[in-house]
This record gives sequence, structure tokens and C-alpha cells, in this order.
Amino acid sequence: MERKRLYKLIIAVLVILNIGLVAFMFLSKPPHPGPPPHEGILARELGIEGQYVAKIDVLEKEHHREKQALMKKDRELHETLFSKIGTDEDVTSLQAEIEKNHAQIEKITYDFFNEVAMYCTKEQRAELKETIYHAFHQMRGPRR
Repeated sequence: MERKRLYKLIIAVLVILNIGLVAFMFLSKPPHPGPPPHEGILARELGIEGQYVAKIDVLEKEHHREKQALMKKDRELHETLFSKIGTDEDVTSLQAEIEKNHAQIEKITYDFFNEVAMYCTKEQRAELKETIYHAFHQMRGPRR
């Protein structure tokens, strides 16, 4: 009889400890940080000051909005393309649409940086080109 009581006590303690541990994990969990802000960084990186900062910030925000929409469309087009694997369907028009979407992404990116360059001094343009070059090589990944 005494053993049963001891086992019940041990089980009760373990259950309480487990509940306490789970509660501690959920209640003390730090909040997830949001995505890093993308807007408003370029003008400050280039050292642009004054009236042009607001203009570049608006351009940057609009560029990111447009690019996100095109990237979403790109993912959807690729999902559609890959869903047709093994169906012997002609995907030529879908592939052309993917290429057109990529060209549009390239165009809006070039146009954005070209317009930002109009607000830059000669030194800032050199810094902008260096930033673009660095970002381009980061996106490409390591060479093989």
C-alpha cells in the first residue's frame, strides 16, 4: 500500500513538472522578429540627404511592391509549370510567360536603379554601382 502512494506522489510531481515546463516554454518564448525593413535603406546607404531622401524612399517602396507582385506571379507560374510534369502537355506558352515575367522583373529593377542614380552625385553613383554589383554577386551565390 505504501508503494502505491509513493508511485502516485512521483507521478503527480512529474505531471506538475511537465505542465510547468511546457507553460514556461510557451510563456517565456521571445516574439518572432518581423521581416527586416527594406524601404528607406538605400538613400541612407548612399549618403543621400535632403529633399531626395523622401523621393528615393517612395521609389524604393514602390519598386519593392511591384517586384513582390512579380515574384509571386513567378512562383505561381513555376508551380503551374511543374504541375504539368508527366502530362505530356505543351508548356511552351507557359515557359514564354515565365521568361516575359523575368524580363519584367529585370526591367523594373534597372529602371528603379537608373532613376535613383538621377538623384545621386558622381561619388554616390559609384557607390550605387558598387552596391548593385555586391547584391548581384550575393544573389548569384558562390561560383563553381
